[in-house]
Amino acid sequence: MGTAALLNNIDKLPRLPKAVSELLDVVNDEQASIGEVSEKISRDPLVSARILRLVNSAHYGRSREVGSIDEAVVRLGQQTLRTLVIASAVIGTIPTVAGIDIGQFWGRSFEVSLYGQEFAKRCGADPETAFTCGILHDIGDLLIAITEPEKASQIQVSVANGTDKTKIELELLGYTSSEVAALLAQNWKFSLELVQGIKFQKAPKEAEPFSFQAAILNLSHTILLEWDGVEASEKTCWLSQQATSAGLKMEMGNLSEKLEELRGKGFEIAKQLT
Repeated sequence: MGTAALLNNIDKLPRLPKAVSELLDVVNDEQASIGEVSEKISRDPLVSARILRLVNSAHYGRSREVGSIDEAVVRLGQQTLRTLVIASAVIGTIPTVAGIDIGQFWGRSFEVSLYGQEFAKRCGADPETAFTCGILHDIGDLLIAITEPEKASQIQVSVANGTDKTKIELELLGYTSSEVAALLAQNWKFSLELVQGIKFQKAPKEAEPFSFQAAILNLSHTILLEWDGVEASEKTCWLSQQATSAGLKMEMGNLSEKLEELRGKGFEIAKQLT
């Protein structure tokens, strides 16, 4: 859909700074020592500060405050640290966009990340990939607002009036915000699994092969938008129906309670990063 039109705008997409790219290379290297990871993170004062704020936040908080990157690496483990470095890098790379409440934007993104991480644990998918998918899933909206501000405004108005978002994006742009986000993830050298998850988040069953990450994103976004409108007594049944509709089979035990516990945590994380 709209590949040619999308590629015409590829040069407008933000590049991942070299320092950040090198940092991610080290964090992603399973052979790297704790000392190497800590040393590389410590070279970037902004990333270091964000990670320490996150480690000591309500979601990741420990009984004793973490005061150094060395300790954060040991406490969090490589996988969790990786997701936090990615989160910090993405937020630091994407510019603020006029007319968009950036705190709310990232809050919603991290809410989706946390739901996706929980769903992934329950259906055999990779939780950290699901978390990163959530961070990046709506980034196409920001990029369209940067590259096509007038059309972005038209899209916002149309969606507010009930028009299907994908339909109006294709009509005005020739491509969708999900495709923009997927292209950015591809340019930043994220895995094909993650790229496909973002690209097919609106229609996971259209992915070939089926994308569990797209289905997880789809379900997570549904939770973000609709959870509070579902009666408490019906949440588990409703959740099971939504998971089936997205094409997922997962362990449902205490899932409703876990989602209630996670509600709002994404906004707390965003406050620590923005």
